[in-house]
Amino acid sequence: MKSWVKEIPKAVLHDHLDGGLRVSTLIELAKQQGYEDLPSKDEVELKAWIQPKPNQTLALNLEAWAHTIGVMQDKDSLYRVTMEALEDLYNDGVVYAELRFAPLVHCQKDLSPSDVVNAVVNGVKDGMDKYGIVSGVILCGMRQENNSESVVELCIKHDDVIGFDLAGPEIGFSVLNHKNACKKALENDIAMTLHADWEVPEGINEVILQSKAKRIGHGSQIINDVEIKNNNLSFKNKAAKYVFQNKIPLEICPTSNIQCGAFDSIPNHSFGELYKLGFNVTINTDNRLMSDVSMSEEVSNVVDAFDLNQEDIKLITKNTIEAGFVDLKLRKKLL
Repeated sequence: MKSWVKEIPKAVLHDHLDGGLRVSTLIELAKQQGYEDLPSKDEVELKAWIQPKPNQTLALNLEAWAHTIGVMQDKDSLYRVTMEALEDLYNDGVVYAELRFAPLVHCQKDLSPSDVVNAVVNGVKDGMDKYGIVSGVILCGMRQENNSESVVELCIKHDDVIGFDLAGPEIGFSVLNHKNACKKALENDIAMTLHADWEVPEGINEVILQSKAKRIGHGSQIINDVEIKNNNLSFKNKAAKYVFQNKIPLEICPTSNIQCGAFDSIPNHSFGELYKLGFNVTINTDNRLMSDVSMSEEVSNVVDAFDLNQEDIKLITKNTIEAGFVDLKLRKKLL
């Protein structure tokens, strides 16, 4: 890692709260709560078990989330995980961070949805005060569920929530199944960033042109929708052209993409070409624990793979902050 990568200010838009716990916290919370389902209580063993397993079943890969969510079912644990996330990001040189999570999956015990949101929002507020990092919370509905309107209602109810997302499996679970939720978000000025990962080619069209999202969660597959002929950029569909012309931010998560099988290596990832072409790319961790990656490591990976320099990263960081959903008055201090 180049020496300047750790120190240079960084910004992240796509970081899942329940995918970024410290391994030590996961073990400690499990012990405190009498949660006996962890496959190991040893930090090294558990961290190794959590890492993505591309050759294994989806169910096995998703099991790690069952454990992190399993210990995040009370106010204290939600608050602690949020505070620690901001502390870890701050210590890694991050000055702007948006955290996202699905509140309804944290209501398995005694918490109401509003209890869950308040615990995380309070953690963000206190984390901002303590560490000086600018941050906000995005609430996720899950594509495979039918309760996304309830999540939008939580966004409306809680003024401190900065946006709405639809996450979860995409094959067979179109964003268009949640038209009413997206419509309600738009009508109430709730900013939307919707997942459109590499598995569904029409995902970007559905997210941007049909659902009117302001940003794209992931979006690296848009490289398949453009062509370079005689040094001229052309577009295969309206969605790609719209994204390019309107500088729609792409929340690209290179390491996560590699681990999920979208690309075979960082050098072969579309990030470098998209940046060179002029797309509004941002660098993101997705899940710091699950992918075993920090923002500095993520930045370092693309710097090395695509021969980027400090000015490139400063520009990407500026664009990332400008694309943020946190109140502009707070973001302006970082620009």
